[in-house]
Amino acid sequence: ASNGRAVHFYEKEIRSMGRNTSGVKGIELDDAFVIGCEIVSDANLEQILVITENGYGKKTTASEYRLTHRGSKGVKALNTTEKNGNLVSLRSVNGDYDLMIITDSGIMIRIDLNQISTLKRATQGVRLINLKDNQKVSTVALVNKEKEEITQEMFENNDENKQESLEN
Repeated sequence: ASNGRAVHFYEKEIRSMGRNTSGVKGIELDDAFVIGCEIVSDANLEQILVITENGYGKKTTASEYRLTHRGSKGVKALNTTEKNGNLVSLRSVNGDYDLMIITDSGIMIRIDLNQISTLKRATQGVRLINLKDNQKVSTVALVNKEKEEITQEMFENNDENKQESLEN
């Protein structure tokens, strides 16, 4: 939820319902709103990535979120303060990706997920993007790693290396 809390429960606790039903309560919100919902298949391997509106973020091992029941208030996913602000994104990450952070004024930054600190659950996180004045993080996306582009110079160097090896 936007107030920095997350709930971890078994999917089996949600009963199947028809299309016209209102569903079941997943978390007690207390003047907050839902910012994400993720399915974690292996809590020991996957990490939970949280990003705040003021550009702070962190990764936490999913196993640190104790198992509760649906409808509970949840546990602290991040210690929200005036400095870091409310949560804007919660993602389950496992693998080699880059993170794109976009602000409400259109500034974008691309960060390797391996550069983001893995911290305990009830910490504030580290600064991921420097924001000016009243800017806020508006969108966060996981993207595939950028592959190294082959430049003309690299191509020519490779041809020279092949030529030398043929001569030897």
